[in-house]
Amino acid sequence: MTKLYKDFLWGSATAAYQCEGAWNEGGKGLGEWDVFSHENPLNINGATGDVSCDFYHRYREDIDMLSQGHQNTYRFSISWARILPNGRGKVNKEGIDFYNKVIDYCLAKGVEPNVTLFHYDLPNTIALEGGFENRNTIEAFVEYAKVCFKVFGDRVKLWVTINEPKYYAYCSNIVGNYPPNHKQDFQRYFTVVYNEAVASAQAIAAYHEMGLHGKIGIVHDSSNVEIAPECKHPEEVYLKADMFYNGIILNTAMKGELPGALIPFLKELGVNDSFIRFEDMITFKKGIIDFLGLNVYNRFYVTDYSEGETEIYHNNKGAKSKMKEGIRLKNMYETTDSPNTKRNLWGREIYPKCMYNTLMEIKNKYGEFPVYITENGHGMYETPDDNGYVSDDDRIEMMQGYIDYMFKAMEDGCDVRGYYAWSTMDLYSWVNGYEKRYGLVRVDFENDNKRYPKKSYYWFKDLIDQYQKENS
Repeated sequence: MTKLYKDFLWGSATAAYQCEGAWNEGGKGLGEWDVFSHENPLNINGATGDVSCDFYHRYREDIDMLSQGHQNTYRFSISWARILPNGRGKVNKEGIDFYNKVIDYCLAKGVEPNVTLFHYDLPNTIALEGGFENRNTIEAFVEYAKVCFKVFGDRVKLWVTINEPKYYAYCSNIVGNYPPNHKQDFQRYFTVVYNEAVASAQAIAAYHEMGLHGKIGIVHDSSNVEIAPECKHPEEVYLKADMFYNGIILNTAMKGELPGALIPFLKELGVNDSFIRFEDMITFKKGIIDFLGLNVYNRFYVTDYSEGETEIYHNNKGAKSKMKEGIRLKNMYETTDSPNTKRNLWGREIYPKCMYNTLMEIKNKYGEFPVYITENGHGMYETPDDNGYVSDDDRIEMMQGYIDYMFKAMEDGCDVRGYYAWSTMDLYSWVNGYEKRYGLVRVDFENDNKRYPKKSYYWFKDLIDQYQKENS
């Protein structure tokens, strides 16, 4: 390793609905995922987050294991419905008490809390009003954010407004596998992404106005657009793909403005731009992020549109499907396959170099900006040995490759401040259920959620130790 950033944060991450359980305990309100997982036939694996790995009751055990693995930070999200059971109005003291205990225990163990306000799980009351398609949700989100800033802001110094606003909108409105399960609804997709960007900017402005002594940002998922060599119109394809995946989120968060080419792009897609409001331009200027979080898993490998209608490719069936993740946007572009690149069993590319390309692209477009790798990991089917131990060598190999490219980007001038493995322990993987595992720690969901550190847990601990030794 090369001498890099001395106070680097090494940790792992979870999300509230995916790990907490206690779905109807502690005064928590109903969330949209509670309703979806219980009632919707599109929950194809039939799993719910009702108990999951029961972090709500076992948070000390999980933070202990994280700390014993020499991780010095923990990224987690707050359940909006646990704080405001109706999405607005009355605050739930039991919810406040729970997160106070989590935050205080992290700090007692020398673990920096990195707290996300919204990670896919709207209160059901807000979802029934249209969620982020409804402009009124912006105000509700900022109200919720201010409650959290007020009660936790004295101790939490790293905040994230929204986790993966683009991917949340994409799954909810284009793929249709997340609630409210709209398919190829591009009008709703862009409305949701835009309103999330406004909500994030307003929350960031509110945080700064409150005079709290911390940093606040947004988390964007895999952003690197790469053009296949056979593409005949590389500049045009790049601009359209980059606008679709990145333009609204990155430009508003990092420059405080909408991309200049956005409105012509929306018109070409047949999307009505009436959701864009002039007064929001002032909000974007006030709501520039202090740092960018990047969840880095894959690139978008694209080429010219060939033929056929718009089509979305997504695999939530794992080994039961041969579907490769991707999209064809009629008359615009389509994703393509690189024969030399591996894919996981859910059809997603495993391409470590996208870590380097993503970081360098952000630096070249937006200048010097603090960045945290807020998620990076590898989903697998796993079989433990007789002692419950998992030798997850494929995960180690994959993550090491991504981390090596992260170091290379840092050496080439990218201001990376931390890295979070996804995930701290095995948890509910949305519509993939529990067979798709990401954790550094195995959870035996069939036997009282017993925890077993995997081989990757010890590998990560050794990597952290080596880094600290060489940069002390």
